[in-house]
Amino acid sequence: MTGVLPALAEAAHGLAIQMVQPGREGLELSARLTPGGGPLQQNISWTIRDTDGVTVYSGTEGTADVSLAPGDYVVDASYGATLIEKLVSLPAATRLKINLVLDAGGLKVEPKLGKIDVPPVASRVRVFSMDGKRLMAVSVTPGEIIRLPEGTYRVESQVSTGNVKAVADVHVTAGRVATIRIAHKAGLARLAFVGAPNAAVRWDIEDQSGSPIATRGGINANVTLLPGTYTARAAVGAELLTATFNIAAGEVRDIMLGN
Repeated sequence: MTGVLPALAEAAHGLAIQMVQPGREGLELSARLTPGGGPLQQNISWTIRDTDGVTVYSGTEGTADVSLAPGDYVVDASYGATLIEKLVSLPAATRLKINLVLDAGGLKVEPKLGKIDVPPVASRVRVFSMDGKRLMAVSVTPGEIIRLPEGTYRVESQVSTGNVKAVADVHVTAGRVATIRIAHKAGLARLAFVGAPNAAVRWDIEDQSGSPIATRGGINANVTLLPGTYTARAAVGAELLTATFNIAAGEVRDIMLGN
């Protein structure tokens, strides 16, 4: 969003003007999620630039109180994927207290594999605009609150070790946290090498057609897979161990190879 202040602080935004002695001019900046919400105390970043584009202030305080010479400035308020940019004119002998309305909320994504939580393997959530052209946010922490402007988004949840991905649409309302539970119709293969505990093991997983699905290293590895038939290969030095197995949605399957 872009705009000019302090013309009545554009109605929704708050503005207070304090007359001061020359040399004490400045800006006091704060923000809230909705017009009726309280001021944010954290997770907001401020940047102030002069008309030449030079940054004269940056900080992450809930309220930014900055002494500035009279003139025109560009104020950026960043809250997750929400960014508001305002052109502010600071008159002489004046301090302006500006409270911005972000119109932002939160999104919490909880990926599931039936009754199995995803955290046994790494997962990634990407949030796109509804047309899919703009990537809004990325999270690799299941259950993390992703901060977004109010609107409708396309959410893609992908497990990083395997071939599992699901997509859902969600609406985020300003001042609220939307929780979406994405059910992946997949199972979890727990790979284990039974042998020397210090062995260097490389795992390769292929689907029924022979296409590679995942490569992992270590004595143990977890791979999330769509229902189907797969082949696991464990390379231990010059030795190659192989197992073919089936996996169903919601199933946890232990695949043990060794000698």
